[in-house]
Amino acid sequence: MADTRPLGSTHAYRLSTQDATFIYAETETGPLHIGSIAIFEGQLNFEQLVHSIESRLHLVPSYRQRIAPVPFNLANAMMEDDPDFNVRNHVFRHQLPSGFSETEAIEEMMRSYARILDRRHPLWEMHSFEGLEGDRTAIVSKVHHCLVDGVSGVELLKVMFDLKANPEPIEPPAKPWRPDPPSAQFKRLADAVRERGRAMLRTTFNIAQEMMNEPDRMADSLRSMAGAAEVATDLATRRIVAAPWNSGLVGNERSLAWSRHSFAEFRAIRNAFGGSINDVVLTILGEGAARYLNEHGYEVSGQKICVGCPVNVRQRSESTSLGNRVSMMFPLLNAEPMDVVERLHAITEETERIKNEGLAQALDGLMSMGDAIPPSVVAAVSRVATFSIDAASSLLKLTGYKPSPQGFGLPAVGINFIATNVPGVQVPQYVLGHRCLDQLPLVPLGATLGYNVAILSYNQNLYFGMSAAPNVMPDVALMKLFVDEAFEELRTRATAHEESRAQSAAAGAA
Repeated sequence: MADTRPLGSTHAYRLSTQDATFIYAETETGPLHIGSIAIFEGQLNFEQLVHSIESRLHLVPSYRQRIAPVPFNLANAMMEDDPDFNVRNHVFRHQLPSGFSETEAIEEMMRSYARILDRRHPLWEMHSFEGLEGDRTAIVSKVHHCLVDGVSGVELLKVMFDLKANPEPIEPPAKPWRPDPPSAQFKRLADAVRERGRAMLRTTFNIAQEMMNEPDRMADSLRSMAGAAEVATDLATRRIVAAPWNSGLVGNERSLAWSRHSFAEFRAIRNAFGGSINDVVLTILGEGAARYLNEHGYEVSGQKICVGCPVNVRQRSESTSLGNRVSMMFPLLNAEPMDVVERLHAITEETERIKNEGLAQALDGLMSMGDAIPPSVVAAVSRVATFSIDAASSLLKLTGYKPSPQGFGLPAVGINFIATNVPGVQVPQYVLGHRCLDQLPLVPLGATLGYNVAILSYNQNLYFGMSAAPNVMPDVALMKLFVDEAFEELRTRATAHEESRAQSAAAGAA
């Protein structure tokens, strides 16, 4: 049976600074929703699917709330009930042409996924694609990043999907849903002014109290902020390897390559060579990227690949909360192809260094500092930036720009790509009694990030969803080939290592 805990607020609420950032930073060429492609055996009845989703909406109140901006952006936007909510604005049916291969079908799905969500409605969609080869149906889920991060996105799927083929019926709400009346703009403005004033007074009082009564805590806070600023400065100025997917601004199109590997094999690699599952993941992604760059003739000698890795900072009590509760760490990986086991050891050392120096926590402190910046300033700066990005992206499209090792490219600073690893459900899930065979995670792209990877565990497998912008990375399938190749090398080496260790143990016992 689906989890029956409500996710999200049942009343109007204000977006946090971290959540609102995904609204401010969104562009036409860089929509900021996340999601997945879930592939089911058999053909799902669309009307029954709509009914199933509608019957669960009381468990996800945020799915019936839309953005209510505050005049002049004096505060972050509110999420309020949509008085005109209609589930048909969010659940769509597609019929794939007969004879479409899975590759062609995923290209069609990505066209739907790439379109920006309509802010006039609650920020989510589900698309059913019927007629997938092999008598299968795919459901493409989209939900805006201002509502969920990867962890809370998995919680949503626990509600929308079942854990049994024949679950108990979803218990209906005690009362039929009736939307709260929308607030007036003047009220939102007045509330924002009042909240801003209270926040300033509260911050001033807390600082004064800490200075007088808890100087050690105040000193720790200052050190944390200084560390966060240092991390941000280093990130903004750090030289990284020049990569084609970072050399220009992304366009509107998206492509996807995906892989499925046994979770048990990742554990076997970890047990053989040490490190964590995340270290093994970074190893095959890093080696895949190094081989891809080398194959395309990019200079990799002595260069570094910087990967942005979201880190879940939820407390146990927040495990089923929506919204974003993440920090980031930024490991540096060798950009030259190398022995995969040596790369794994190097990455393990790098991630341990980051943990020991508390750099992920430092960035979390920097995100907290963002609360002190007035939303009106953030919104104004974001409008200029997003307009400039969309205009420049359109110009590049008109010029027919194609990345090349010798061609003009944007300066290589910051990060090369994001790799987000999300723990999922380790047992099969179902919709209308149909088993979910695969879950392919999808991640946003934008600005100069034309390649990102989402990793999702599902039903004892790890799924790699490699999203790319074709205008700067037209051959993401080649990246998948190199990533799979690196994994197979690690798996083979781990098997040989364990066999050698077993033979040594047997010889010793004899």
